Amino acid sequence: MMHLSQQINYAPIAQIANPIMHIASPFTGKVHPLSQHPEPLFASGMLGPGVCVKLNTAMMLAPCPARVEKISQQGCEFILRAKSGLLMLLHLLLPTEYRKTEHLIQHSYGKKQVAMNDVLCYFDVPGDIEILGTLILLNADKLGPCYYPLNQVTAGKDPLITLSRACNL
Repeated sequence: MMHLSQQINYAPIAQIANPIMHIASPFTGKVHPLSQHPEPLFASGMLGPGVCVKLNTAMMLAPCPARVEKISQQGCEFILRAKSGLLMLLHLLLPTEYRKTEHLIQHSYGKKQVAMNDVLCYFDVPGDIEILGTLILLNADKLGPCYYPLNQVTAGKDPLITLSRACNL
């Protein structure tokens, strides 16, 4: 599959040269390259570089203080703008039958601003259902290299993506 944006590859955090910013993980689970996403629109990198996480629970936290630009996909997709200007798409892929109100534990509907670690959405989903969380950097064309520094992340505690300054600046 052709990749339309730079890929975010794994690199241990101690080996990332010139790290300038860490984006906190909005998810808890195992991290995978975006190319492994089942949706071609995401996997191709058409929207931008990112990573996906196989989740332990259907919960998504705000990775930083941000303005909520848009909520869609039955409350499972958020576009957030960080104070730095970074535009992020956060997406929770879960079966349609679990996106209903009776499965909704908590949500950020109506909020214009979110603080770091605010619950964006949290659904009650059985443990045997596969859930995938995705974070895509929508305006990353001017950024230097990006990496995911951990193979396993905890929401609100671990960095999901590390941005580094390009070495030739």
